[in-house]
Amino acid sequence: MAICNVGGSLVGTRLALKHGSGFVRKLFLLVVSVLILKTGYDAFLK
Repeated sequence: MAICNVGGSLVGTRLALKHGSGFVRKLFLLVVSVLILKTGYDAFLK
């Protein structure tokens, strides 16, 4: 688990440095939106 955590932080850092903060903001909003939709689906339709 620690190895995956370190790997994810390295990938995230490189993406942020390469594409800038606008890309990170859009990616963050996309992930949060997907999680909200999944939570709503699990709560109301399952």
